Amino acid sequence: MMQIIASEVPSLTVISPKYSQWEYQNLAMAGIAQCAYLVNSLANGGGASEYNLAASINPLLALNPRSVEDVYSSAANLGLGLRTLQNIFSNEKVRENTEVIRYTLGIMHLRGKLISNKRAQGILREKLQVIAPLDTLAALNSSDENEAERKLAAEQIYEQLADLYQDTISTLSYRIQVQGKIDNLKDKDIANRIRALLLAGIRSAVLWHQLGGRRWHLVFYRKRILLSVGNIRRKLISWV
Repeated sequence: MMQIIASEVPSLTVISPKYSQWEYQNLAMAGIAQCAYLVNSLANGGGASEYNLAASINPLLALNPRSVEDVYSSAANLGLGLRTLQNIFSNEKVRENTEVIRYTLGIMHLRGKLISNKRAQGILREKLQVIAPLDTLAALNSSDENEAERKLAAEQIYEQLADLYQDTISTLSYRIQVQGKIDNLKDKDIANRIRALLLAGIRSAVLWHQLGGRRWHLVFYRKRILLSVGNIRRKLISWV
């Protein structure tokens, strides 16, 4: 059984008619990139779609999954991350994604720091047990009467995850410095979302590493990663 955060995890056997283990590895990388992209978007523009936020954060709350598909229920939820990887690895929009690349690499680095910190891992395991996935909020009726309730519940989840980030990841010896507009970074709701996304990105980085992902792949396997991401996106289109 694959734990949410663990220093020692048995190797995963990925058996799926949809994706190979290499493709799942790159889906996990897309999860990291998607979180990094949304962090940059929130810091600079102040906004991000609730769909992309939930799709990025919910894998963090998939506790004790037995397979990769239990973490990423649909690869389509990582569409933004897949497009981001294509932009980065095709060299077409590298300059536009400078901060996204920095956050992606920073998240990967924090994964290693977290794996070396038993205390932080223990806190994460305990506290994540009581936080509800954002997609459960869809069970509430979409009427105006319940809209305020839904938004309040979502804000509480973001705040819980942000507090957990500060209690664990912020205590590590390495920190990601988020750059953006001062007004956005000072906004409590935006700051909570940014911290929640960074925590979710680390979860995807843990899975990426479990599936064999290594930072040197980003240099030596650039073309192979780009080809894999393109194949995944084509599969998603053909299945529609």
